[in-house]
Amino acid sequence: MQSRIEIQQKASEKILLNNFKGIINVAPRVGKSKIVCDALKTLKSTKKILITVPYNSIIESWQYEFEKWKVKSKNITLINQRSLSKVNLTSYNVIICDEIHTLSQSQIDLLKETTCPILGVSGSISKETEKQLRQELDLNIIFKYSIEEAINAGIIANYEVYLVPVTLNSTNKYIKAGSKDKEFFTSEYHNYQYLTSEFERFKKMSWGNKKFETVKMTYASKRASLIYESRTKIEAVKKIIQENERCLIFTARTEVANELADSYHSKSPIDTLDKFMSNEISKLAVCEMTNMGITFPNLKIGIFHQMKSSEESAIQKVMRMCNMEDDETAKIYITYYANTVDEEWTKKALIGLDPDKIKILIL
Repeated sequence: MQSRIEIQQKASEKILLNNFKGIINVAPRVGKSKIVCDALKTLKSTKKILITVPYNSIIESWQYEFEKWKVKSKNITLINQRSLSKVNLTSYNVIICDEIHTLSQSQIDLLKETTCPILGVSGSISKETEKQLRQELDLNIIFKYSIEEAINAGIIANYEVYLVPVTLNSTNKYIKAGSKDKEFFTSEYHNYQYLTSEFERFKKMSWGNKKFETVKMTYASKRASLIYESRTKIEAVKKIIQENERCLIFTARTEVANELADSYHSKSPIDTLDKFMSNEISKLAVCEMTNMGITFPNLKIGIFHQMKSSEESAIQKVMRMCNMEDDETAKIYITYYANTVDEEWTKKALIGLDPDKIKILIL
């Protein structure tokens, strides 16, 4: 069984062998930043390096890693990938894309303009994204170390996923519907059925018609909002939260996060995250700010009020649960509305996880 150090050394060697061109797909907690830092230290100090990240919080993490591993960073530029259009990409000798699976199509198009080697770093890249990056940026996986390998090596903890199906309420008419002239109240179920029927109707008419395409997407957005905000699933999540002690809760709306627990998002108190990290508070609800770049100590329970369809995002979040003591198992609870697109999103998001570790839990 290979040690973490041995894995890091092999990955760094692959980066050098391929002259910083390709993708390393290494399970979270193995030490991707250490791998990259070791490779960077072999370059001449005159080489100009650009590192892109999806969140500003990860810039701070890289700065810490440079200091920790004694990397000379004078010629290293760190930017949020949203700023790719603002820099002269041709002026760099190497471009490193941290969490490369989060690049948008427009960002990939910008990277096509450069001729310097591009190194992609990921902990959870799907086959679909891998194919896209190979076709559009000529990037192949040059080193891979899977989640299951990391679990077997004792680098990250094992996990269990509990899927919690919830039924849309068909009797409680609390959702406002209709027009300004003719408002009425309807249930979650009946509103979902209406929005879905309208989505499907305009989907058939939207081919080659921008107007109908816009209408279709409007109904898709309204249906997603219904799923994100409906009370039945929120109440189910509250029940799971009450039955557990220290836990991290994922949702898609800041208002829902505020209702479920102490929350951490763009509008929340700055010190909430620090309080959770120091165990001052035991339950924290977040939106999109903890997919990558933040490690939570001794976290055992993760609860998803809302799961999006991204396989990469799901894996990242699950692995946040796996930085625990030896022989402990992370428990992940995922609520979803049965027989809806919410169930489809959940199934797609879990493709990268071991099916033998996924169970159904009926509340």
